Amino acid sequence: MLNPTSGRLRNAALAVALAALAGCSGPAPAPPAVAPLDAAQAAARTQVPLTRPVALDEPGVIADLEFDLPPPGELAWSSLIIGVRIEGTEVKSFIAYSDLIVRGGLPARVHLQRIEGEQRNDVPLLRIGPDLRERIAIGEDGFTPGVRTAGLDGTMLYEAGLEREGMLSDVLSFARASAPAPGRYHLRVELLEPRPLLQGKPAELIIGYNARAK
Repeated sequence: MLNPTSGRLRNAALAVALAALAGCSGPAPAPPAVAPLDAAQAAARTQVPLTRPVALDEPGVIADLEFDLPPPGELAWSSLIIGVRIEGTEVKSFIAYSDLIVRGGLPARVHLQRIEGEQRNDVPLLRIGPDLRERIAIGEDGFTPGVRTAGLDGTMLYEAGLEREGMLSDVLSFARASAPAPGRYHLRVELLEPRPLLQGKPAELIIGYNARAK
């Protein structure tokens, strides 16, 4: 004869075990929030992604730095973007600022080199064509006539503390390297013409991996 009390105990034990399994397979806890870097912390960062404040109104060198390149993150392509980032809080003025830079042109010379011991080897660069799909090889002189909108991997930017909540942002690309190997690099960017309409308008040099299309 079956013991009903024993059956109830087995059912209770089974229910507890199933609840424990359900708890183990539940959603993982959210990662801790990353506080944005302040200006000094961002300027001291030497690993991609990285930013530096720059002025776009006068010709001259706006970047001459070495940096470390890690592998791309899970949500990034292997293409490395070299450009400027602008930010704002008011939609109309922000769009007007971005258009002013893109349509007005921002000719520059961009040179990227991989550092291997005592050697520095030039890295081939591409620029985005007018239709935003074509990729055009940049010559040995590094000349690029302007910038085009590009998307950077937001996850790596966030984890590095380089995203600010509540800000509109746009990345405008001078050039890109298609699949540079992780390692040490040197970048030099020189603006070639004055752009007085950009005087006093904040911008940052930015280097980061291209975002995967959604």
